[in-house]
Amino acid sequence: MKRLFSLMLIGLLLGVVYAQNSEVPFYKEEFRFEIKVLENGDAQITMKTSWLEPKDEIKKEISRILNQTNLTKEEAIKKYEETQLDRYIASLVNFGIKTSNQTLKLLGVDKEGNLTIVFSAYAEGFAKYYSYDGYWEIIVDPTRGYASAKIPDTGLPYKTELHNYFVIELPSDAELIEYPKPISREFNQSKFYVRSEVKGNKIIITSDIILEPYLSPEGFKALFGEYEGFYIRYTSSSVGEETYQKVKNEQYLKAEVFENGTTRLFVQDKYIEPKERVELIKTQIKSLGVENVTNLILQNNVRGLASKFVTVQSANVEIKGIDEEGPLVIESRYLLQNFTKFINGTYEYSFDPTLGYSFYNLGYRSQNEINQTLKMEFVLPKSATIVEVPKNISREIKGNKFTVVTKVNGNTISVTANIFIRYGAHQEDVKALFEGIEKAYIKYTLPEQKATQLDYKQMAAVAGALILIGLALFLIKRR
Repeated sequence: MKRLFSLMLIGLLLGVVYAQNSEVPFYKEEFRFEIKVLENGDAQITMKTSWLEPKDEIKKEISRILNQTNLTKEEAIKKYEETQLDRYIASLVNFGIKTSNQTLKLLGVDKEGNLTIVFSAYAEGFAKYYSYDGYWEIIVDPTRGYASAKIPDTGLPYKTELHNYFVIELPSDAELIEYPKPISREFNQSKFYVRSEVKGNKIIITSDIILEPYLSPEGFKALFGEYEGFYIRYTSSSVGEETYQKVKNEQYLKAEVFENGTTRLFVQDKYIEPKERVELIKTQIKSLGVENVTNLILQNNVRGLASKFVTVQSANVEIKGIDEEGPLVIESRYLLQNFTKFINGTYEYSFDPTLGYSFYNLGYRSQNEINQTLKMEFVLPKSATIVEVPKNISREIKGNKFTVVTKVNGNTISVTANIFIRYGAHQEDVKALFEGIEKAYIKYTLPEQKATQLDYKQMAAVAGALILIGLALFLIKRR
């Protein structure tokens, strides 16, 4: 949510749209964000945004607001306020902040110079409680979104000057753990300053941003890169109620390998939670057409196998559970050639036991409880000699768990990999959970006379498990 909330703040710059769409040499704004946090994490919030420069553009905007056909001045202002109120509410909802008792006032229409919007609302769950750390957390952004914004190579064609003021009042019994610390950064004529102080249960943060025209992405990086002062963290006598969605997916893969190089492969992907998003996916599949989506999945999987030098002799995909409550199930059946590769005298099959989470960025902390399981069953020819199987792994960091269990019964290899990530887990903890974990291998040999029939030493690519990581990760909420 940090990046999303940051982008919301930059999106609410009152006049920046006009600066971007015209040859405006200078844009200046003052922003004041007051947050009074209640014991339960809700907050009364007030945003005051004043557009100060350029004066001629402000006058044009005032004229545009007032010059509404068949509307009096009061009606025109009211219409503008209603439009902006809807915009603010929608922006906050889009970034996970539900509000009520919202008001918005437009000031400065009768005066030369400034144009000001004051937005107030009651925000539910503005401070989040994380049992993972045992503290409350509030996100503020002294960078006004520039730390996360995508900047064109040519920079922005105007000078920007933003003066920001954040006042956060914590509950009376709060004990402050962390808040943004002062920082000063400069790049050519561009500057980024943050100042902060604590007065009783109030944290006051000011930031000044001055950006020269056409500041390069390197300049933005020098000012805002690796800035981490986004968090106010505190403890109190109140323990918040954690509200989050559970993400649960299961995959079963069975590969029956024959001596002639053919493999009969069955893959079942089961998407269980969060139920609301699973039902949403079902609705989207229906709207696109089940047959169309089925063919798309089939084409993508066949294309993926072909990219691994696997020959697909036959393939079939079936989507189940569309018309009933419960998991969404996708079953795939394939008859393949070269699914396992003959490399340096050994047949190999490799897969990622972390199910993609070792390289997927959850954001600075997980906003879901994640429980994902992969079960694999490899049935080898009776004449095969098993050379290597995935090692058993059992790791736990702060309740986050990663396990791999391998069992061998005759010519059958069974592997179960499970990932459990707690709600609120930090990205660095998840990264540490999978540290040093790369591919896992199933390797075997066949009698020499059989192996000579299939020599794929020239093929360096190794087929991986057909895990629908894309859809599984779609279910995950990032913060």
